[in-house]
Parts: sequence; structure tokens; C-alpha cells
Amino acid sequence: MNSKGFTLIELLLAVAILSILVALSFPITSTWRESAQQKESAREILSTLRRARSMAVHDNQTKTVSIDLGARTYSLDGQESTFAKNVKIEAKTLAGDAWSQAGVFSITFRPQGASNKTIFIRVNGDSDLEIMVDSSATGLAHM
Repeated sequence: MNSKGFTLIELLLAVAILSILVALSFPITSTWRESAQQKESAREILSTLRRARSMAVHDNQTKTVSIDLGARTYSLDGQESTFAKNVKIEAKTLAGDAWSQAGVFSITFRPQGASNKTIFIRVNGDSDLEIMVDSSATGLAHM
């Protein structure tokens, strides 16, 4: 018998094994995709807060970032952005307060870089995706 190729049985077996591996990897990739989307949302919020502070200092005028948890939006200078559908955003203004999933939270950055208050923002209840803006003289936002 000539051994210069694969038999039909070998090809079908290879396709079956490949199909099983693809089916097993699907839940892993969907979980990874959701996690990446949550991290991206947290980074976008952080970036918007930092940009607002930078613009306030550069333009020598106050800048306000508003986060509307009910409408699932945030805005700076009239530019509104929407949170992804599978991302849950919570906010609070005091460290000891309970997290809120409704309402509008606004923070204003002054020309010297300070903010008018402290604000905490959390994505999907994950403490690793928690953003804080310090209301001290710096007004710095960090995750």
C-alpha cells in the first residue's frame, strides 16, 4: 500500500479533535473579551478625568466631567460617551459611602489642577478597576 497521504479516517479524526478544541476555547475567549472591555471602560473614564484636569490647567478655566449612571454616559465639554452594555458603573463621593448605581456624579477641575471634591468610580464591582480623584491640591485621578 502507498503511504503518501492521509486516509479519510485520519482526516475526519483530525477535524473532530480540532472542532472539540474550538468548542472548548469559546467560553474562555468570551470571558477574556468581557474582561478586556471592562478594563477598557475603566481606562476611558480615567483618561477623561485626566484630560479634564489637564485642560483646566492648560486653558486656565474650570472643566467638569459628569457621569450619568442611569443613562450610562459620561461627558466632558459637551462630548458625551456611552458605557458598553455589559459594563456596570458605580460611584460614590465619600470612602465610607455605599456604592450607587444611579444618579449623576460631577467633578469640576480648577485652573490650578485641584478638583472640587473626591469621587470614586468602580467598574463591575472590581476593586482593581476602581478610580479615585483626590480633591486635595493635586486633583489627580488614579486607578
